[in-house]
Amino acid sequence: MNRDATEQALEAFISEAKKAGLDIEEYAKRAQTGITGNAVYSWISVSEKPKVIKALNRAIDEVSKLDI
Repeated sequence: MNRDATEQALEAFISEAKKAGLDIEEYAKRAQTGITGNAVYSWISVSEKPKVIKALNRAIDEVSKLDI
């Protein structure tokens, strides 16, 4: 998988959230709801939203593999 700077930043942020004791799966679900529900941070087009959710799920999966 070709990983870019945005993916690195997302995985780093999620990793720190997990280390702080947050339930990253629950917060990912909340973010997905916000993305699909047009929250203030969801500025992409409707056609791009599935890609964003896929990227978020991929980042959660990658972080879940880490020994944190």
